[in-house]
Amino acid sequence: MKPTSLLFLTFFSLCYSSFSQDILENQKYIFEFRDGTTIIGTFLYEKDGNIYINDSNGKKTYIPEVMIVNRIIANDDNIVDGEYWFPNLHDTRYFFAPTAFGLEEGEGYFSHTFWVIWQFQYGISDNFSVGAGTSPIGYPTTLNGKYSINLRNKLNTAFGYFWVGDLFNLNGFNDRSLVNMPYAVITKGTKETNITLGLGLNLSNTWLDDSYVEYSTDANGYQIGTLIEDEITLADRVTINTGATARMSRRFSVVFEGWLFDFNEDPILLGGPGIRYFRKINRVTPKNGAGAKIFDFQLLFSPEFDGPIPMFGASQKF
Repeated sequence: MKPTSLLFLTFFSLCYSSFSQDILENQKYIFEFRDGTTIIGTFLYEKDGNIYINDSNGKKTYIPEVMIVNRIIANDDNIVDGEYWFPNLHDTRYFFAPTAFGLEEGEGYFSHTFWVIWQFQYGISDNFSVGAGTSPIGYPTTLNGKYSINLRNKLNTAFGYFWVGDLFNLNGFNDRSLVNMPYAVITKGTKETNITLGLGLNLSNTWLDDSYVEYSTDANGYQIGTLIEDEITLADRVTINTGATARMSRRFSVVFEGWLFDFNEDPILLGGPGIRYFRKINRVTPKNGAGAKIFDFQLLFSPEFDGPIPMFGASQKF
């Protein structure tokens, strides 16, 4: 036998043994295949590389083990009216605002808004993730990091940092930082249905500085410019955001997020509702099951707009 064949058989045997040890007799499971299809059944026994089960109709059948890429314990949360509701495929954020849930180690996704603003997120550990994004012209650029903590059942918190600016100084000015914001969020609920409240503090002066030049005419008819400096207070720097989501069906969730900032004079309100569509996609490897892709549609409102602005985005795990 060739060394490569022996190595493959050894690896397969180890995986097979691990699978067999974890699976429990008379436990109901959801068996997921590489193409995203599933079968629900109670495990009976395994023999000759096959898994024997009683399916949802009570019929004894078998599944070749090599076809299975994911095995989930069935319960009242993921089986609704006899149908498998796969978990929220994008629980770490709403449309833009973060939740307190984090990515797992090695888990990641890339996303876009109108195919113009692209960004990615990656889990360094089960608690800490990082991300970055930009447009095809390199402006604006975003950098972020988030550390998530589970406080207790259905209550999570996260602390993070978010930066937006002109990383490559494309606009020719030295004010490269537009948003320089540490933040904290707390999320109540499950990954399927939850509500989040967040608080951020923008340390950058570029976006907040409303200083202007006031002109007057002297006795000789010359214009004189006087710089009227705007005092930036703590109220200018504070940003409050909220978000919520609720799973409505196997493939759809309703999502809402809102932002409130610039408290010094007339607070600015921005946000709105929308829907999220989940789609399972095929993968060559079994990592993260059969894979996942989502599509977002939001109606963005603000008192400063003449009407709602439709927003579209998509995300895909890698």
